[in-house]
Amino acid sequence: MSKTFCPIPWNFQAIRNNGDIRICCQANVTKNQGVVRHKDGTPYNAGKHSMKQARNADLMKAVRKNMLEGKWSDECTRCKQEEDVGLNSRRQYELQTWKEFDIRQAQVLTSEDGTIDTSNSPVVYYDLRFGNLCNLQCRMCGPTDSHSWYEQWTDYHKEDGFQDTHGYVKLERNAKGRLDTDDYSWHGSTSFWNNIEKNLDNIRHVYMAGGEPMMIERHYEFLEKCVKKGVAKNILIEYNTNMTALPDRVLEYWKHFKEVRVGASIDGMGKVLEYQRYPIKWEQAKKNLDKLDKFCQENSNVMAWIAYTVTVNNIWHLPEFMLWKVNASGWKKINSTLKRPVITHHVAHGPRRANIRLLPKDMKDELELFYTGWKKIFEGEFTDLQTEKACKILDSVLQYCKSEDYSDALPEFKKFTKYLDISRNQSILDVAPRYKRLFDND
Repeated sequence: MSKTFCPIPWNFQAIRNNGDIRICCQANVTKNQGVVRHKDGTPYNAGKHSMKQARNADLMKAVRKNMLEGKWSDECTRCKQEEDVGLNSRRQYELQTWKEFDIRQAQVLTSEDGTIDTSNSPVVYYDLRFGNLCNLQCRMCGPTDSHSWYEQWTDYHKEDGFQDTHGYVKLERNAKGRLDTDDYSWHGSTSFWNNIEKNLDNIRHVYMAGGEPMMIERHYEFLEKCVKKGVAKNILIEYNTNMTALPDRVLEYWKHFKEVRVGASIDGMGKVLEYQRYPIKWEQAKKNLDKLDKFCQENSNVMAWIAYTVTVNNIWHLPEFMLWKVNASGWKKINSTLKRPVITHHVAHGPRRANIRLLPKDMKDELELFYTGWKKIFEGEFTDLQTEKACKILDSVLQYCKSEDYSDALPEFKKFTKYLDISRNQSILDVAPRYKRLFDND
């Protein structure tokens, strides 16, 4: 069995916010961002090019060959790093999800050069990101994923636009006054929808992220097509959503699907969440989470979990949030499985100015002592299973934090933090008072 095998290069197609096709969202932290390109270097784009041909682009073939040979591709670096420190990687998650597709089947489907016969191996799993429409400006994000970021991003970087995978992008206000560009309107393409509709009978899993899917009309258009054609009963829909909205119409659509999984991007409670995911309001998010939990109780095909993104801003808040989630949230179905009885978490690999590895060594040592103290608290407050899982979360975060030194990014973290704190009328010391000594030195 290959220790690098993942079913994604065989059964999956991922589309970025700008329509460019990539291997997987995890490859976003690598130099080429995992984007699949023509021989001339231009990206395959779902709004312009053949999605079928993109599946046998040179990069796709190379990654397949490496996996079958047990080698790590550069595009898979994030999964490798996470597995090395005990975090659960995307690769491991997909292996569990697609147990029926193993390396032996992949070997049968794959030619010596990494080519697959797409007619006999249709896409059953999509990552669809319909543009960059989003109402938040999360500190670890940027304008490729949220149009709301554009003005602060360009002001901070002293530019009139930003670089994306197929060129330099400038946003302009449309007739409705919203910052927009054709680069993020690829999903209006007739060829894209024709491709999707032809393949609806084969689809088994769709992942939707942002932008913010609950704000994006194309997301509802896709759900409607699945329901009308009668294939929703065969499809698992998975989300990452910021929980600023949970409209009744999406709940009605969900009732038709085989399964719905909701990853709620909640990185803390109260002022911690409001700091990292500005300008979210904790009370509104909590209200929607309560609504989601109730819906999960009433509909067995829907499950939900907290997707806590660990950054330098909220790393000290993580254990307190887990304690609150288990003992005080009141939720019965959010993170209610044996695998996820507390929360679900992942570390922000990029940008480097948000990565927890930038903390100085003495602060990493302090974090280790801090987490050790919290483990003892968990033992007295949680069940044995919850304690085991919560301690494992802290251990994996700490190990990742200490495994590499990103202290060269510390000056940029401080500069960026100061800029946002002033422009947003916030203070890092309100959510991480330990950082006072970092900023006092300036």
